[in-house]
Amino acid sequence: MRRRLYFVLPDIKSAQVMMNELLLARIGANHIHFLARPDKPLGDLPEANVLERSEVVFCASVGMLLGAVLGALAGVLAIMVPWWFGPVSTAIIPYTMFIGGVASSIWAGTLATGVPNHRLEAYKQQIYAGKVLMIVSVPLHRLMEIRDILIKRHPEAVYEGTWPTDHVLFP
Repeated sequence: MRRRLYFVLPDIKSAQVMMNELLLARIGANHIHFLARPDKPLGDLPEANVLERSEVVFCASVGMLLGAVLGALAGVLAIMVPWWFGPVSTAIIPYTMFIGGVASSIWAGTLATGVPNHRLEAYKQQIYAGKVLMIVSVPLHRLMEIRDILIKRHPEAVYEGTWPTDHVLFP
């Protein structure tokens, strides 16, 4: 299980230093991503991918759930109205649920690539002010170690939180 650490960095140079620091701490380059203004070139730093910039995963899972429910309803309708489809057994319901879930998941995930990630809204002002957002995906057992290393060695970096653990269960 991996967790995402969010850091706001003042510029590209400090982002490159942080990238090197994370590589030395044995965090793979495919788990480190940066997000900056569109007119600010990141150079050789890995840019945040579509899974981090949009709501693809959430929308695909909701689409799968709704598609499965609609598929179940379509299967029940096929059983209840046999003159449309001919004699149908109840075994059609899991098939229609599967087909509806997969189709709706693909459709919703494709549409969601254009929906901005709601977690990144908090950083929008800082990014457009010229700062760089660094998203690091670390294993759960190394979370505290990596966070402490980055906070201690790079005071210019502002730690913005961990996802999915920075939420309050009981107020």
